[in-house]
Amino acid sequence: MKAIITGASSGIGRELVRILCRGGGNSVLGVGRDVDALNDLARELGDCIIPLQADLSKLSGVERVVEVASRMLGEVDLLVNNAGFGLYKEIIDHSDEESLSMIMVNFTTPILLTKKLLDLLKPGSTVVFIITAGVHVLMESLPLYGASKAGLHYAVKALRRELRDRGINVLAVYPGVVKSRFHERAGFKVESGLDPGRVASEVIKAIEKRKSEIYIPRYMAIAKLLSPLLPGFRGPAKAKS
Repeated sequence: MKAIITGASSGIGRELVRILCRGGGNSVLGVGRDVDALNDLARELGDCIIPLQADLSKLSGVERVVEVASRMLGEVDLLVNNAGFGLYKEIIDHSDEESLSMIMVNFTTPILLTKKLLDLLKPGSTVVFIITAGVHVLMESLPLYGASKAGLHYAVKALRRELRDRGINVLAVYPGVVKSRFHERAGFKVESGLDPGRVASEVIKAIEKRKSEIYIPRYMAIAKLLSPLLPGFRGPAKAKS
């Protein structure tokens, strides 16, 4: 299998790279901004991973991924749009740069990468979008992040229909709070959350079964049905730093 995984330097993305590389016979283009973390993965996993530092908040970063994928992979069986970030701020408190970068990484880049890689995505391939179960409630502590992911949730429904005739499966993943560096970078330290390795394992199983969507844990799917009745979500509990 030839795969591209964004956000590969930590969290779910890193664990996905590990699973695919330890499975044998796969080649993974691991995309991230933390070059040291990517190089650590390369030392751990060997030639399976092609580490690529790219800033996906910029169009040049998107083009870099497409160029390297075309040259190094030639074709793609799996694209995982996993990169994303948020900030624990009200929308009006975000700087212009923060707003543009967040919407680009969380919403625009996954769509552009999918579109620009279509010539490499062969029939039978899968495109994965890591969204969040939080799209079904008002994410009061991460409102702009929630809005960008809600936009992606909407777009993925359309992309699933558009790519079906090409033989490309689209999988939307809706995890709950994941214990990773995401929240620390966003302004909090989380005390608990889903193990990213567990999430990655569930994603791989869903890819193999060619599912169209999964919620992790499964009971989070109830949010889709009860969203009009659910209160706003203020995020995970803070840990003292």
